Amino acid sequence: MLRIESRENLRGERFFMSKREELISIGEMSKITGVGIQALRYYDKKNILKPTYIDPESGYRYYSFDQTVGIAVISTCVELDIPLRELVDLFDTEDFTLLQSFFTRNKEAAERKLSAINMMICLANKALRRMEINKPYEIGQIYSRTFPEMVYYVKSCGPTLENVDRDKLLIDFEEETKADLLKYIDIRDISESMILMEYGFLCKYFGFEAEYFTFAEVPKELEGEKTITIPSGSYHFRKDKLSKIENAPDLFRHQLGGRENFTFIEVEEIISGKSKINEPVYELRLVSHIEHPHL
Repeated sequence: MLRIESRENLRGERFFMSKREELISIGEMSKITGVGIQALRYYDKKNILKPTYIDPESGYRYYSFDQTVGIAVISTCVELDIPLRELVDLFDTEDFTLLQSFFTRNKEAAERKLSAINMMICLANKALRRMEINKPYEIGQIYSRTFPEMVYYVKSCGPTLENVDRDKLLIDFEEETKADLLKYIDIRDISESMILMEYGFLCKYFGFEAEYFTFAEVPKELEGEKTITIPSGSYHFRKDKLSKIENAPDLFRHQLGGRENFTFIEVEEIISGKSKINEPVYELRLVSHIEHPHL
C-alpha cells in the first residue's frame, strides 16, 4: 500500500495530480462502502487502513478504489466483534500462514454468528405467526379451528399428574428428546426445529381410565416407534393461564357428546400474545381418539 507522508509533499502532489481521477475522497468512499467518515478517520489513526493520499495543506484524505476490499474486511470484522488490533499487521503481511489462520478462524466465528442470526429469524417468524393465530381468541372460551398435522415424541407418565413435578418431567423429557434426535440430525437442525416447538401433556381416555404422556414436537421425518401423529383437522380448543388438562372432560362435556374414548392435548405456549413473554398460556385441545400401538 502506498503511504505518502508530509515530508514527501512534492512527490505526493505530483502523484495526486497524476492520479486525481482515480482517487476517491473520504466522503465518496463513505458513500460507496457505507462506512462513516469518522470510522475511516479512526482506521487511519490506528494504522489499520491508511488513505492512499493525504493533502498536506487541507488534510483531506483520498483513497484508491481497491481499498474498498480492505474496508469491507474491516466492516465484517466489526460486525463479528473481531478486535481491530488483529488487522494492523494483516494488510501489510505477505505471510500466507498468517492470512490463512486469520480467515479460517474468523470464518468459524462468522458461521457461529450466522447460525445465531438464523435462529433469531426462525424465532421471530414463529412468534409472529403464533401471535397472529392467537389474536382472535379470548382466555377461557371454547373455539374450534383447523390444526396442521403434528408429530410428537411421547413418553408415558402414568394415570395421573397428581403429586408430579411437571416442570421436571418436561425438562427431562426435552433433554431425552434432544439426545434421541442427535442420532438422526445435526444439532443445529435440532436447535432450529425445537424453537417454540409444541410441548406439554397428552391424555388418552378409555371410558373411565386415563393415561398421561409428556410430548414434544419433532420434524415429520422422525416419525417412528416413539412418536404419534396427530392428523390435521378441525378441533375444539380453549386457552387458559393455568393448566386444565385434568379437568378437560368436564370443560368439554358438551363437545364430547357422550363419547368414552377421546384424547386431550395441552400445549404450553411461550410468546402467545396473551400473557407475559415468560409466562405460558395453556392451549387445551380435544382431538379424535388416536389409535397407536405404542399408546
